[in-house]
Amino acid sequence: MNNHLISQKLLAHARNLQGGANLYRVRSYRHAAMVIDGLHRPVADLLSADGRAALARLPGIGEHLAYTIEMLLRTGKIVTFNERRRESQLA
Repeated sequence: MNNHLISQKLLAHARNLQGGANLYRVRSYRHAAMVIDGLHRPVADLLSADGRAALARLPGIGEHLAYTIEMLLRTGKIVTFNERRRESQLA
């Protein structure tokens, strides 16, 4: 999955969140999309080389968004850190 496609998926998720999510969360997804779309190096290469920490070091992308981007690269789906935590608590 290339950077532009990742960016588009993050923007689509931000649009889906607009109805009831925290405004800052929506902005975070939009910002992450812009950062990723502007990178000259594939995000997949960053993840392969240095793991999720490399994603978290990108401007404005913290641990939770880094997790979501990693899961997007690995599964093709948006999986948030909080969703994953809830699933593990239910199991």
